[in-house]
Amino acid sequence: MSRAITILYGSETGNAQDYAQILSKRLRFLRFATTVSTLGDYDVRKLLSTGLLVVICSTTGQGELPRNSKAFLRFLLKKKLPADLLSHLSFTSFGLGDSSYVKFNYAAKKLHNRLLQLGATECSPRAESDEQSPEGTDGYYSEWEAILLANLNEQYPLPPGIEPIPEIEILPPTNPVEICETDNFNELLSEKSHSLILGEIVRNDRITASNHFQDVRHLVIHDTSGSLDFQPGDTVGLYPTNDPVDVFKLIENQGWEAIADRPLRIQHEVAHIEGGLINNLTLRTLLTHHLDIMSVPRRSFFWLAWHFSDDEREKEKLHEFSDIKEAEELFDYANRPRRSILETILEFSSLRIPVEYLFDLIPTIKLRQFSIASQPDPNRVELAIALVEYKTILRRARKGVCSSWVKTLNVGDRIVFSVHRSQLKFGDTQPLVMVAPGTGVAPMKSLIEYKVGLSLAEVVPQKLTLFYGCRFHDKDFLFGTYWKRLAEEQKLELSTSFSREKGGYVQHALYKQRKAVCEQILAQKGIIFICGSNGSMPREVRITFEAILEEEGKMSKEEARKYILQMENEGRYIQETW
Repeated sequence: MSRAITILYGSETGNAQDYAQILSKRLRFLRFATTVSTLGDYDVRKLLSTGLLVVICSTTGQGELPRNSKAFLRFLLKKKLPADLLSHLSFTSFGLGDSSYVKFNYAAKKLHNRLLQLGATECSPRAESDEQSPEGTDGYYSEWEAILLANLNEQYPLPPGIEPIPEIEILPPTNPVEICETDNFNELLSEKSHSLILGEIVRNDRITASNHFQDVRHLVIHDTSGSLDFQPGDTVGLYPTNDPVDVFKLIENQGWEAIADRPLRIQHEVAHIEGGLINNLTLRTLLTHHLDIMSVPRRSFFWLAWHFSDDEREKEKLHEFSDIKEAEELFDYANRPRRSILETILEFSSLRIPVEYLFDLIPTIKLRQFSIASQPDPNRVELAIALVEYKTILRRARKGVCSSWVKTLNVGDRIVFSVHRSQLKFGDTQPLVMVAPGTGVAPMKSLIEYKVGLSLAEVVPQKLTLFYGCRFHDKDFLFGTYWKRLAEEQKLELSTSFSREKGGYVQHALYKQRKAVCEQILAQKGIIFICGSNGSMPREVRITFEAILEEEGKMSKEEARKYILQMENEGRYIQETW
């Protein structure tokens, strides 16, 4: 009986990936042979020869699968697949969700149910976590994992005389990194992804006031090939790098100076490096371009790191952070102060990391996606990027990796980027009601520029209404001059909310215009487009739309709720949040 198990994850922020890696380590100690991959990177043809499968998936936006999972689901949803296609497959799933969203854990449910429809059977009960619950995601995961391991041990027992590997032992690296003896980089060239585009920075201007708390950049990138192809709602992927100073600190701390610039070989394919490995790979360039040393260390980091300390007190503390029962201790040490992996390594002075374990210990830098803020153009693309800069409870300054990188970009610098399609549809004639606080206005700018351009080309114009919210009229009213000009030219209905000037929030502006809003979305079958932070805004805006339908559309509360759900299903209620 095969004890091979495939663990597939769908993750936007890294939480599902962390649980997948933790589960893999647990199973390896139980002598299962594990394969771990994103859902999107996994060759779906292998499902035909896979006996055991675990799916760990988060839900994003309006019940969507994470970006690295959608190709997998598209395959599963093909109508011509036979009902017994996966009758040989035994599986379970774990969903990461937040009950404050309407389509709670929808992605994990969709995947699980489709696998059942194709004949797969459960080897252990599925589970769905709730980030809002007192137990948190860790509590749900811990219970689900315990049941899963017990079931697997019962269904796939070890042969007589074979015992599990003691967890005090260190497992071999899953993706070994090797310093090469050769100095010839040409022997070790890596292939870049063909989806990458080479661009040149044309503008990198701060568009918020210098005395405003947040630095928002208007980044304009020029593509000399003239081959850019995008539509409103699409995003650009940027590939940030670590600060060379931080990389030097790590190299110096670990005593890697003598090997930092020697050629490096990765023994297995690293599918989860978006854009592909950089050419002329060395330890220094690996740490600079690919490993996220500035991210907050997750439990899987400590699970392995404690093995590499020779100080008993430090080893004990690192081991403690790897225990899921000590989630609060880990949160207080790492998450609350937003302590980075680099800081953690520097603070545990006895920690010495073998180079071959780097991919097992440190996550890769994820590409950062930003909504495009300009109309389709083959030569240029614009972004509005809010830099992440703040102080922790320990009063330590923190900057996001991408924010630090963007801030260093100068006019004339060349960067690589990629374009990612959203498949959003905004209709041709229906009214468009757009709601956007802060940098959520970026895709609205792309859409409005495009629609205004169509009206100038004698295409029947759509009615465009923008509800835009920020703090101050003169500090963070992004692209305010442009909005005002369009409003004066009667090409845009503009309603603003300046929250620090007693102007309320976007939901208040919506309610003030409730009669017109109801007419557009109910009588004229208009489209609602909401974009911005995924805090309380999307929920409050949704409640306001339901209240408008109740009051102006003469609906009951339940009828209003169902109408918004119907709009979602018809693609008329579009919510893009992060």
